Amino acid sequence: MKTFLRTHYLIDKDFQLKYAFLLASIAVIVSLLIGGLLFYSFKSSHQILLTAGLTERSEILALITYWKKFLSTTLLVILGFLILFLTLLGILITHKMVGPIFVLKRKLQEVAEGTCSSPMNLRARDEFQDVKDKFNYMLLSLQTRAKEDIAALENILSQIKDKDPQSTQKTTQILKNLISKKQKMI
Repeated sequence: MKTFLRTHYLIDKDFQLKYAFLLASIAVIVSLLIGGLLFYSFKSSHQILLTAGLTERSEILALITYWKKFLSTTLLVILGFLILFLTLLGILITHKMVGPIFVLKRKLQEVAEGTCSSPMNLRARDEFQDVKDKFNYMLLSLQTRAKEDIAALENILSQIKDKDPQSTQKTTQILKNLISKKQKMI
């Protein structure tokens, strides 16, 4: 089986970036909530120390300053990595959806142009495997019907060459059936 390796992960940039930024926005919101909770608990702890009169000691002030700086820096680094991670994850996840949609659009264009003869192939881990199977079934059905139509037309052609009156009547009936069959497809 032929394997497909895609090197471009942004196939449909608008679609993929929209969902990647949605995930990144969720990361920002979660980080803000966590940061808000930490800030609130830090502020409450600071207020308790103020009430107890312990903030006047230099060791306590140094500890408070250290934790403020540590929490701010740590939260910003974590937020940055979380946004980057979720953005890349969003691109990778949507790639598994956009790739098959891209292939399906191309194959449908080939069917519309009458040039599609090979089945649709997707990577094993791509989404929409069931759509691929239905497309390939449809393509096989269209090819089977086309072969039947060709056989019917070849039969008509051979009967017309005979120019036998009974054969002409038979040919007319075959043509009517073929026309009726094609009209049902419209």
